[in-house]
Amino acid sequence: MTDYLGIVSTINKECKILFVEPFRLVPYKGHHNIFLFRIEGSSTALNRYDSEPVKVLKWFDKYWLFIEVKFIVEKSKKKQKLISIIHTNISISVYEGEDSDEKKTQLFRAEWDDFNNPNELHSQPHWHITSSQAVEKTFEEYSNHFDNGDFVSLLEDQRAKLFDVKKIHFAMNGNWQANQSHIHTVQSSEQVSKWLKGLLNHIRVELEK
Repeated sequence: MTDYLGIVSTINKECKILFVEPFRLVPYKGHHNIFLFRIEGSSTALNRYDSEPVKVLKWFDKYWLFIEVKFIVEKSKKKQKLISIIHTNISISVYEGEDSDEKKTQLFRAEWDDFNNPNELHSQPHWHITSSQAVEKTFEEYSNHFDNGDFVSLLEDQRAKLFDVKKIHFAMNGNWQANQSHIHTVQSSEQVSKWLKGLLNHIRVELEK
């Protein structure tokens, strides 16, 4: 599909009803044939995926969202027209924290990568569980608070024993029971917006329990 602006426009139109604060994906810095859009947030958090400070939007209670949509577009060599999207990446991170807390805890991340690759190893879409970073934050705070080398060494040894679960791509929509693939491609802007709305509604129900 070629209508990457249509995907962004449909998300902005259909998903704004889920928020009290204004919701909108806006263009962010890209590079040549990379087109990047991010949520307009009102507070700061740290995206642990690449250790980058990002703006997050207040969702409800103490929960915040960071959403990024990225397109890598192939261009015609003759007319330099956009002819096809060769990679679509949608990333949604849920954070927990107070308004003034710039070290909000990143709980989990949902991603949908469409590489146009039928042999893609990772399930698409998928989850990443990142809540273990709250434990890592505690280790860091204790390490900074104490000067005892043996105690700090003990903390580091214990942290090294923790399984790094955030590296795993947990399948979200694998249809193995129907003998189908674990890969779902991006077909239309409506498909993406329905997935995103359903995902956010489902997450909120779970967080409000």
